[in-house]
Amino acid sequence: MNDNVVQWRFTGFYGHPNWRDRNLSWDGIRNLHNKGDHPWVVLGDFNEILLSSEKEGGNARPNTMMRDFRNCLGECGLEDMGCIRDPFTLRRGDIRERLDRAVCNVKWANKFPRSAVINEEHVHSDHRPLILDTKYFDGNIFNQPRSRMKQFEARWLKEETVEEIVHTAWGKGKIQGIGPSLAERTRAMNVDLHIWDRDILIGPKKRINKLKKELEKLRRGPINAESQARQKEILVTIENLLEQEEIYWLHRGRANWLLHGDQNTSFFHNVATTRKKRNQIKKLLDDNGV
Repeated sequence: MNDNVVQWRFTGFYGHPNWRDRNLSWDGIRNLHNKGDHPWVVLGDFNEILLSSEKEGGNARPNTMMRDFRNCLGECGLEDMGCIRDPFTLRRGDIRERLDRAVCNVKWANKFPRSAVINEEHVHSDHRPLILDTKYFDGNIFNQPRSRMKQFEARWLKEETVEEIVHTAWGKGKIQGIGPSLAERTRAMNVDLHIWDRDILIGPKKRINKLKKELEKLRRGPINAESQARQKEILVTIENLLEQEEIYWLHRGRANWLLHGDQNTSFFHNVATTRKKRNQIKKLLDDNGV
């Protein structure tokens, strides 16, 4: 084994849903702790809170249950990693709790000092999805987006108004006296399509984030027929935008051969991201060897 390689352990965790058997969950963590002293992080739904301030609404959590959870983490040398954004990870009716979290030992915290846990927005589930980003606070300048040549986006074909935009842009080029060349007309139409994308569509990811914020606001507000109808409408729109994003990454990943195969957005994202990293200039060497 390479001496420079440091092993670390990740545990996905789900606490026992029955509070009478919650001690079995803590015994499970203790057993894992005794199996080694590697850098260790545990992430998941613990079905328990650490402090009374991590729950709003409903009956108060018995202090003995929170204390047992805290004692277990203390015995295993695990600390709560905190979170970015809203701390309440479960919303059910008028009850909000922080049941999902990540905890780690000192060795893992020292190995990944720039890490963070991001609590994402609710969509279908009553639990928030959690993202563990080991480089959240890096601020690497090479991670900044680079300008690229503007090209046709396949996701535009999912928009109902795309044909109207194309016809209008093509006709406008004729009125403005743009030459009959197909290339000239196409370039002019491409400019209009990107203006439409920027000003109207603003990209699926931005639209999804905007809709998620509106959905979050509605879910925190009063429960009535109008609110529930709007929530259903938003969920349908988000589904359509997620499909557009999948097309976007399929296009970026040059994976057209899988068009009729497994529709896996994460696969296309990884293909595109890997290619970007491979093509990226990370270091330059000057004449002095620096």
